[in-house]
Amino acid sequence: MNITGVEVIRRNPSVAIGVVAGEKIELTFGDTLRVNVSFGYRGLAGSATLYGAIGSRGFLGFDEILHNDVSIDLPESIADFTPCERSIDIGITPDIDPGIDYDLYVKLLEYPEAGMAQVDDVIDIVGLPPTYELIQHTIYPYSYVYDGDVEISTFTFTTFAFAPADWAADKLADGVESEVEKEGGRVLELKVYADKTPLLWTDFRIEVTSTPLGGAVGTAPGIAVGIPIWAAILIVALAIALLIAVITWSIKTITETFTHKPLSPEIKAAWSRGTLIGCINDFEIKLERTPTPPGELEEMSDQELRDYCDQLAEEIVPPEVSWVPLAIIGGLGVLGVGVAVALSARPRE
Repeated sequence: MNITGVEVIRRNPSVAIGVVAGEKIELTFGDTLRVNVSFGYRGLAGSATLYGAIGSRGFLGFDEILHNDVSIDLPESIADFTPCERSIDIGITPDIDPGIDYDLYVKLLEYPEAGMAQVDDVIDIVGLPPTYELIQHTIYPYSYVYDGDVEISTFTFTTFAFAPADWAADKLADGVESEVEKEGGRVLELKVYADKTPLLWTDFRIEVTSTPLGGAVGTAPGIAVGIPIWAAILIVALAIALLIAVITWSIKTITETFTHKPLSPEIKAAWSRGTLIGCINDFEIKLERTPTPPGELEEMSDQELRDYCDQLAEEIVPPEVSWVPLAIIGGLGVLGVGVAVALSARPRE
């Protein structure tokens, strides 16, 4: 495998600038590095994962800081090696510090025999990284009864400038929840950060904590998993919310262990009927019970719903173990500019 060329896609304006492979590349936060590679392939038609990373090479190996992967198609070529040209984009995010002489490499994950194309001391990172502030924090009710493995996905991206009031917190929360459920998971928590330094925001970071998707259970903590799935989920959720068109982005997903959040009477008192009904359905499923028909729940008063929700929650996590008041709930009010702290759940269909 060989690196045949690179392009720098500037965040503002969004234009691509070609750079001769091997020459020094200057990048700043919000830019994207597009790496073009070539290799020969012989075999049946199929697909492979092209993986690229920026970091520092040392005695113990390559210390990756920024990375991305993309699925590529491979042509059928039984008799001879067919030349293939492909590319991968790596977004420049605050995960990397300003500095000089960073290294770059690209490889095919499924075909280590193809080699690793690497260029040393080729990238300089200049400028100041964005300063992110929390603008949305959504806690989903399932987080109050779930203990176990989770996936934490961080999606950093740059978009066209827009007015802060355009941020649709509730639509984004619902969109993420819907897309994760399609993949067999449950969302526990959603955080959105923005670089509020400029008048019109352009740099954002979304952090989603959910139950594992697609066979990730059992993965060692801190190991990256399911990046293509999470990229699709978050991009679709942004589109559902009619928020923005993503120009450049970078994503990483790791597994961790999650302990349910403490649930206080003050939190439950703030839940709407829809949230209570959604929680009851979640808790019944957690207890492996047949969900109560929606009609029965609709006939119950708010207090009856809260009492039943309390009963189910205490069966899942006894109060003497963990049901202690939540010290800080964040106000259930407005955080940032016109962005509500959302505590949401949608009734199950």
